[in-house]
Amino acid sequence: MTFQGFDLPDDLKMLSDTIAEFVREEILPVEVKVPGHERGLPAAEVERLQQKARDAGFWCLEAPERFGGGGLGVFEGVVLTEQMVKHRYGMPRPGGGVFGIEPPVALYRGTPQQIERYVLPTIENAWSAFSAISEPTGGSDPARAIRTTATLDGDRYRINGHKMWASGADHARYGIVYARTDRAGGRGGISAIVVDADTPGMLVEPVPVIRDHWTTELTLTDCVVPADNLIGEEGAGFGLAQEWMVRARLRYAAQAIGVAEEAVRIGLDWARSRETFGATLATRQAVQFALADARVQITAARHLTWDAAWTADHGGDARTKASIAKLHATETGFAVVDAVMQILGGMGMASEMPLEHWFRALRVARVVEGPSEIHRFVIAREMLGKAALGRA
Repeated sequence: MTFQGFDLPDDLKMLSDTIAEFVREEILPVEVKVPGHERGLPAAEVERLQQKARDAGFWCLEAPERFGGGGLGVFEGVVLTEQMVKHRYGMPRPGGGVFGIEPPVALYRGTPQQIERYVLPTIENAWSAFSAISEPTGGSDPARAIRTTATLDGDRYRINGHKMWASGADHARYGIVYARTDRAGGRGGISAIVVDADTPGMLVEPVPVIRDHWTTELTLTDCVVPADNLIGEEGAGFGLAQEWMVRARLRYAAQAIGVAEEAVRIGLDWARSRETFGATLATRQAVQFALADARVQITAARHLTWDAAWTADHGGDARTKASIAKLHATETGFAVVDAVMQILGGMGMASEMPLEHWFRALRVARVVEGPSEIHRFVIAREMLGKAALGRA
C-alpha cells in the first residue's frame, strides 16, 4: 500500500503549522538564552513549557487516547515530528520532552495493574522511563546477544546481567529490562520485565556520547522484582519490542528530515547575506548545488517516510519500508547538516548554533534503532530471499 496524496488534510496541516509556531514562539526564545555547551533546557523551563504544551493540546499526541494521549497514527506522528525537532535540542527527544513523554510501548500490553501503576502516571506526570535491550555482546541481534537472565523464584524474578545504551535510566522512575527466561536461546526465550529505579541490585552509570542526550549502562546483580512485573507471557518480550520497531524507525527518519530542512533554511539565509570577494555566497555555484542537492534528498526522504507511515497505518507490512526510510533519511540528514556547516564555515561549528548539535545527534541516529548496515541487510534480504542467507 502506497501513500498517494501529496497535500496534507487541512486539519493535519493546521496542527503541523501550529506546532511549528509553538516551537518558534515558545521554545526558541528560551533556548537562545541557554549556553551552547549545555546539554538541554533547564528543568524548570521544561516544566513550564510542558504546561503550555498541555494547554495547547499538544501533549503525548501519539499515545493511545484511552490512556490520555492524542491517539494519532503513525503518519500523523511523522508529519508533526518534523516540526517538533526544529530547534537546537530537538533530537532525539522532540521538544526536549516539552510535548510529553510516553512509556515504553510494551507496557500498553500490560495488565490493568501495570497500566495504572506505570502507564497513566507516565503520561500524566511526564515520568521518564527506559528500555534496556542491548548488551555488550551486541545490539543489532538481541535474540542471540541477550545474556541477562531472569530466574523465577517463587513469586519473584531474580535478574542478573549487564545492559548497554539504555537511554534515560539515570533519571527514570522505572524501565523495562529484556531478559532471558528460557536458557535454550532464541527469540522465544526473551521476556519483558518492569524494574523500578530504586530496586536494590541495579546499578546505573551514565555513558557520555557525542550527542547532548547521554545514555547509560546497567549492571543487575541479584535484582529482585515481583513476578507480577512480567509484561505479557514469558518468552513474549521480543515480540513486544518488535511492535515498536516500525514506529521508532520512522520517528528517527522524521527527526532527520525536520532538522535537515531547518538546516537548509539556515543555509539559505546565510547564503543570501554573507559576502565573499564582493558577492554573496548565493551567487556561488558550489553553494547553489549543495543547497539544491539537499532539497532533492530531503524531498526523497520525506516521501519514503510518509509512504512507510501510511502503509503502517493501513495495516500493511511496513518493516522493509521503514528500514528504507530510516536508512535514507538519517544518512541524508547527516549529509545535509554537514554540507550546511561547510557553507557557514567557522560559524557552522559554533555551539551556539544548532548545526553542530544536530550533526552529533544525527551521527548517533545512523546507529540507533538499527545501524545503516543492518537496514541495508534487511532490504537486501527482502530482495534476495533465502539466497541472502546462503540458502537454496
